[in-house]
Amino acid sequence: MKKRLSQIILLILTLSLLSACGFRLRGASNLPATIKYAVIDGVAQYSEVGLAIKQQLEVSGTKVVSTADVDTVHFVVLKNKFTRRVLSVGASGTANEYELAYSFSMRVQDPKGKLLVAERAINLNRNYIYDASQALAKSDEELTIKSQMISLAVRQSMRRIGIKLRQDSDLKPAAEKASPTAKPVKDSSVK
Repeated sequence: MKKRLSQIILLILTLSLLSACGFRLRGASNLPATIKYAVIDGVAQYSEVGLAIKQQLEVSGTKVVSTADVDTVHFVVLKNKFTRRVLSVGASGTANEYELAYSFSMRVQDPKGKLLVAERAINLNRNYIYDASQALAKSDEELTIKSQMISLAVRQSMRRIGIKLRQDSDLKPAAEKASPTAKPVKDSSVK
């Protein structure tokens, strides 16, 4: 009983320290609320990459549609490529270790084709051991690693896009306030 109570107290202290230092779990990409509808271009909508992008958009409150409309933002995948290379070879000449490299990039355009967020590449690398006696299990492992890399790359890209779009929307009101059509305010205290 005392051990359980001390574990609970330790957990509460740990969580309070984490929250005090500003730690928080990463959530959705937090796209601006102005993006209501989106189209995914450059990959099939139901491919693994297309589904990962769709999931991130829907979590942010954006509806993914199949055809563009007047207020549809385009998420254009420009690069989606895996490469695999041998890292080490055993005495028998067979590969013992592979490296998977994944390159992903995406840009965002408004409905008229104007660039909202420029392309920014994300490159990920993962190594894994290959055992020829467990070929089926290792091919499944490679597919799992590929899925994880796709998911991570899409999340990173969407986070960057969300940050850039929020920064740009924060700048617009300041630019509108400084527009030449605004009338200067006359200070009545100066004579």
